Amino acid sequence: FIRASEKGAHVTPRVPAMANMRSLLGGSDEALVHDPGAEGPEGEGEAAMTMMVLVYAVALGLIIYEKFVKKKTDHDALKADELADVANFKAKLAANKAEGAEHADSALTDIEIRDKLKQAQWTEPNADVVTPEFRSKFIRTASFGALDTMDKGPVRDALYWLSGVSWMKIALFWWVIYCIWVFLLVLSVMGTGFKILGGKDSAKMFDVVDNPISGVMIGILATVLVQSSSTTTSIIISLVGANELSVNSAVFMVMGANIGTSVTNTIVAMGHFNNPDDLRRGFAAATVHDCFNLLSVAVFLPLNWIYPFLEKMTYEMTKDMNGCDEDAGDKCQKTEFLKPYVSPYSKGIANYNKDVSKYVSQNYCMGLCDYSMDSDALTEVSKIVCAQNAAGDNDCSGVHSKYSGTWVSGGKIAKKRVPAFVSTDASGVVSSHYSCPVAAGCDGLTSIYNKTSSTVVLTDGNLAASTTYAVCPKMKNGLCDKRLLKGGIALTEWKMTDAGAGTFLTIWSLGGLCACLFCIVYALQIIIKGGAARVLKKVIGFNPYLNMLVGMGITIMVQSSSITTATLTPIAAVGLITLEEMFPLTLGANIGTTLTGIMGATVATSNPGEAMQVALCHLFFNLFGILLWYPVPAMRNVPLNACRFLGRMTAHPKYGQAFPLVYTATVFLIIPGICYGIAAAATA
Repeated sequence: FIRASEKGAHVTPRVPAMANMRSLLGGSDEALVHDPGAEGPEGEGEAAMTMMVLVYAVALGLIIYEKFVKKKTDHDALKADELADVANFKAKLAANKAEGAEHADSALTDIEIRDKLKQAQWTEPNADVVTPEFRSKFIRTASFGALDTMDKGPVRDALYWLSGVSWMKIALFWWVIYCIWVFLLVLSVMGTGFKILGGKDSAKMFDVVDNPISGVMIGILATVLVQSSSTTTSIIISLVGANELSVNSAVFMVMGANIGTSVTNTIVAMGHFNNPDDLRRGFAAATVHDCFNLLSVAVFLPLNWIYPFLEKMTYEMTKDMNGCDEDAGDKCQKTEFLKPYVSPYSKGIANYNKDVSKYVSQNYCMGLCDYSMDSDALTEVSKIVCAQNAAGDNDCSGVHSKYSGTWVSGGKIAKKRVPAFVSTDASGVVSSHYSCPVAAGCDGLTSIYNKTSSTVVLTDGNLAASTTYAVCPKMKNGLCDKRLLKGGIALTEWKMTDAGAGTFLTIWSLGGLCACLFCIVYALQIIIKGGAARVLKKVIGFNPYLNMLVGMGITIMVQSSSITTATLTPIAAVGLITLEEMFPLTLGANIGTTLTGIMGATVATSNPGEAMQVALCHLFFNLFGILLWYPVPAMRNVPLNACRFLGRMTAHPKYGQAFPLVYTATVFLIIPGICYGIAAAATA
């Protein structure tokens, strides 16, 4: 590809990989702009709270109906019926075996038989048939007595079809769509709540990544904190792009993010405490995501530690990539699907100031030089602000107490790290300052750099003693002093503090998550019965690799594997889909979530090769994990048997009720927290 100048006198070869990638990912030439309308009582924040309150109210009404109005179920009689059904099933198998026709189900355990019978209840319900009397009455009424079921013709056929339509199911279907929308909103609000509750110090956790183990653990904690591996991966990519994190360390953090993203559906599975069988099935279906990710990390972490094959492989694929260049006509706008529609409503409740966490994580609290100096100017400024070591190279470690090696590239201090002022003592020794060191103020100081001519007017050899000079023409200070909560009705209407908003949003969204899932499951138990269940079973049971594509497609649309797996977990809990069918859907979701990082890397303007490396490492880590754990049945059974064991532990007579809580806290909080604490102490 060749891009010619407007005059046609000069042509510049340009690597089109980024532009092609953006095109393949569906990037449009025009950014999607949301028009929020006028501020006031009809804003997004109020609308979002109204939608969530409605789901809360319906869930509460259903709970009251189930507990106090609906005829109570005799659980002992129901348990006896289930045992009788299992006994009858086993008796039929025994009879077939006695006749010499042994069935494939003969090897099933009692638990597996109960699951099979539960599926049969979905596909063959008694209430799935419309009586002829009802059809006849419907047709006569709709045709004003002109037609009956025995007549023929297109009108009669249309009325006959309409007589079999369950309008309640259609209404419930749209209610489920509404609940899924609110579910997406709740997850977004939950992420905001966790990030605000974590405070500014949570952004510093990336500073202690000095070995693969700490990288994995911090990836887990960060993802649990923001409830999205896509968000964590985007943060990691931005840190790599800012030279604050190496690609090798980022790879291990991405592995941790893969583990952390499965916490959401594990929490969702705990909503089935009232039914032991549903809890067992749901927890097994949720933890199949955990087991796959944990096993993949257990294999690939030591391999990549011994030899960084992911980094080496992706480097060869990305080394010639150019950054997104708006001056050259590129559209540096990341393609997103649902987020532009959900984000305004969640921000209407509480808007998180992500710039503060970015400045904290990238160590710009002391200040940021927001002025572009050319390479020659940076060379001269570096000689002034940095000391000379024995080899004659610049040693910039004395610039600031928070200095790190990433502040220097090619022997020159990074332009954003240039101090605002330098001062000399009586001996001529230079010290750097990011805020004014003179009590009387720094107006009128002699400037080392002339921003009009873009030249350094004073050099290291002609600085006067006991004098202060201005270096950076435009310094930003106090970047980390801003509030994390920067907008939304939590700030403007409710006047909440950061701590108060974080606590409220976390508790409110966790309750909203439970309310949404309760309503979704309740409605699906009515909708997906009979014909709908049989169609769903045929689609999901057609081919497992097709299921991967389905899971990937759904995740690409919602841009969150947590949403996909958390929605599927209740369906698996009630027995509609099996664990074997859930597994490939989860694997597809794992692949789909990597697309967010890839789309973010395609619009990177700095260090695009490294940014794309991290995104591709995330993709290949999941692909290699699938190739290792899925195609071969013996290997596939390893994660399946592990999650079956975890599911059975929830039915333990003594520890079953506490096991899900203990497991979730241990895997996603306690172990990563201890490892992070050790790493932070060692770094300090």
